[in-house]
Amino acid sequence: MKRWLILIAILAAAGAAAWCLTRGGDGGGETYRLVEVARGDVEEVVTSTGTLDAVTKVQVGTQVSGLIATIGADFNDRVTAGQVIAVIDTTLLASEVRSARASVARAEAERNDAQRELARTQELFREQLVSQTDLDKALYAAESSAASLVSARVGLDRASNNLKYATIRAPISGTVVERNVDVGQTVAANFSAPQLFLIAEDLSRMQILAAVDESDIGKIVEGQAARFTVQAHDDEQFQGSVRQVRLQSTVAENVVNYTVVIDVDNADGRLLPGMTATVDFVVSRAESVLTVPNAALRFKPTEAMLAALQERRAKMAAEGGRGGGAAGGGGQGG
Repeated sequence: MKRWLILIAILAAAGAAAWCLTRGGDGGGETYRLVEVARGDVEEVVTSTGTLDAVTKVQVGTQVSGLIATIGADFNDRVTAGQVIAVIDTTLLASEVRSARASVARAEAERNDAQRELARTQELFREQLVSQTDLDKALYAAESSAASLVSARVGLDRASNNLKYATIRAPISGTVVERNVDVGQTVAANFSAPQLFLIAEDLSRMQILAAVDESDIGKIVEGQAARFTVQAHDDEQFQGSVRQVRLQSTVAENVVNYTVVIDVDNADGRLLPGMTATVDFVVSRAESVLTVPNAALRFKPTEAMLAALQERRAKMAAEGGRGGGAAGGGGQGG
């Protein structure tokens, strides 16, 4: 008999709990979700987005104009410092070198002739057979020819250097991430050096340039931990650390942002330049604390709740009005 009483009590308690949760169970009442308060870790983070990029990149251009004759490096190729990666056709440049050498030879001949003429004039001047004016002219001719020789040699050096510049070498060791020319293409370096290649020095170490809003930039400091995800590996979190908070600001749609540089280890090579990263900067962290879902701290009434509240307020207002009128009548009667 006692067991049956206990079973009936349990069923009654379960029924009461179900009624409280469903408020009638007819589909028109409110429902509630129950969760357990548990211990866990809580973090305060600042979220931002940025772009992955190589730490050091060098744009390889050309100082001379001409036709691309050969290309010695392609996309993703690993190159070493000093390696020939392109050659510009040297036909015109070689002819300029030959012309400059001829100019030097001519200037040397003119200088030698002017020096001999100066020596003869000086001898005649000592014998008083020529005037001071003649001596000055011979001296001027000798000095002018010497200056012309210097200028011709400078022209030869320039032409020789231009011929050397036709062979384009990698300035650093790294990986070619961009190639902007093909064999047969003409490049012009008259106004600005065109970019032929873009070389990333070391892709095993990368960086993220993240834009942080001015309202959150005060929470970011150098050495701060950061984690990020990329769409290519959306099921994995990568780690990084803040290396620099740049002082220069940018304005986009009336919002002031600051660039934060994050160092990233890419030893396995899975992260590629240009990937978009979603970054979380860990501002503070509390471990082993009581936690509840954030939704438990918010309350959004239903339309039925709002209607019931309005009805209750109207009823209270009506009752208050009637009570005030009765009190006023009693005062007048007194």
